[in-house]
Parts: sequence; structure tokens; C-alpha cells
Amino acid sequence: MKSLFYPGICLVVLWTAVVSCKKAKIPGDNTPEPVLLAQVFDYKLYFDDIKDLIQGYANAEDSIQQVRSLTEHWVRDRLILVEAEKKFPKEVNMNKLLEDYRQSLLRHFFEQRTLEERLDTVITEDDLLKYYEANKEQHRLESGILRCYYFKLKKPLARGDKILQWWKTFPQQHFRDVLTYTDKHAKTNWPDSSQWHEMQMVVQLFPEGTLSSAGIRSKRGVVREDRDFIYLLYPLEVYHEQDIAPLDRIREHAARFILHQRELELLEQIKKEIYDRDIQNERVKIYTE
Repeated sequence: MKSLFYPGICLVVLWTAVVSCKKAKIPGDNTPEPVLLAQVFDYKLYFDDIKDLIQGYANAEDSIQQVRSLTEHWVRDRLILVEAEKKFPKEVNMNKLLEDYRQSLLRHFFEQRTLEERLDTVITEDDLLKYYEANKEQHRLESGILRCYYFKLKKPLARGDKILQWWKTFPQQHFRDVLTYTDKHAKTNWPDSSQWHEMQMVVQLFPEGTLSSAGIRSKRGVVREDRDFIYLLYPLEVYHEQDIAPLDRIREHAARFILHQRELELLEQIKKEIYDRDIQNERVKIYTE
């Protein structure tokens, strides 16, 4: 047995008892006595309280170390609890707090179960469009964005390469030729035009001073060069600062908003259903009228 004493606290740790201990027993009683690991004021921690947390260790040493760690954590937690009890305002009605909390939990679980059973979570494109048309002004951009193709090619190009010639009519013509070439030769390759990029970040991909946000326009290809590289940009959609964001940019936000509104509406509907039902069945009596 190993004992540690602090002012006002008796911390008793029975490490050897966890492995093997001899206990005095009441004659005829074969029930083993609980192993006390620690005590903080009137709070007690028994081995049975934590035994499920220490299963699966390969050797006794690891298990004992885990018991020590869990016990120390419990002691520190209980010390904070005791200190909190000392400072808890005497004028506060603990029973009322507990009852309020119980009611809050019941309401929460009821609402969550009801939403799981009855909430329509299917959001159609028409739902998103309706939200977008009704809330456009709330989604003005703080900075420019764009969808684009972007490629960075190492100079010099091989003799016979037609990439710059193809680029003049890209993507209406030679689309596959350009993507095949850049997949093989580009140092930086953005073939996925579905992603949205911040305007300033794209500008910084070009040599300093060669491209500005104002110079980027939808469906106008850009070619820039420096000593080492050729930079190719083809913007498909461009939105500048204070433009209304496209639906694709806010699709996830719109879906979350629609679901949240449905949740609120469904909960209000359920409250009314319950109220109307129990008023009709005379389970409710109101005496203020």
C-alpha cells in the first residue's frame, strides 16, 4: 500500500492491491471488498470505477501505470469540483438548476429524434435557386474569385511544340491537345476548371507586375512570360470584389440555411400539433382567460 497525504485530503493508492491483496472478510461472505484507490474529502475512487478503462494492456506494469494516471486525473478533477462547491453561490437553487437542465435535455432529445424521423433533407436545384434569388444581396464578394485553367511551362519549349498556337483558340478548339500536352509537360497544371480560386492568389502566380485583378476577364486567355517560364491562364468565370457570388460558390451555405429553416418550421409545426391535440382532448386547462 502506498499513501500520500495533502492538507484536508487523504489520497490512498493501493497499487499492490490491484494485482493481489489480502482482505479481511466477513465469515461466509465470498464477495471481494472493493479496492479503494483514492479519496478526496468525501469523494472516493474505487478500482471497479476504472477497471473497464485499463483492459487490453499487454503487461502488468503498463496496467499499473494506467491506473496511476487515471487516479491522478480523477484526484485533480475532484479537487476542482470541491473548490467549485465552495464558491458556488448559496442563493442559487441547485434543485431548480438541475430541473431546468433535465427539461432542456428532454426537449433536446425529443427535437433531435423528431427531426431524424420527419425532416425532409432532400434539397433540389430548384430549392437552391429559390434561396439564391431571394438572398443574392447577402452574398456580395469581399474579394474577387474565378474558375479557370492555369498552366506554367518551362522554357524553352521543344522544337515543334504547338502549345502556344493551340492556346490561341483554346478551349473552343484543341481542348484535348492542350490538356494532354500540359499533363505531360507543365510544371504547374490546373486542368480542373470546376474549382473556385481567390483572384489575388492567381495574380501572384504570375511574374510581379505582369497581371492585375482588373486585367482578368471571363473567357479572355492570358499569356505571360519571364526568363524561365511561360504562364497560361484561361478564366471561365470571373467575379470581382462586391460582385454577387455565383450560386456554385455558396451552394453548401445555401443548403445548410435551407435545412436550418426546415428544422425551425418543422419544430414549430410539431409544437402546434401537440398543442392542438391536447387542447382538443382537454388535457390542458388555461385559467387566465
